[in-house]
Amino acid sequence: MNKYKFINLSVFIIFFGTALFEAFQKQNWIEVVLFLALGILSLWADSKKS
Repeated sequence: MNKYKFINLSVFIIFFGTALFEAFQKQNWIEVVLFLALGILSLWADSKKS
């Protein structure tokens, strides 16, 4: 399953990065904090899974 780790990271960057960028543009700070927290939690859970 190590060969799929890059795919997981790229999907994470695309979806969370886009959502975070949009929240920054709208200056919706609650969404920014929410997406940052969800992103950090997702990365932590993905690293613990391996």
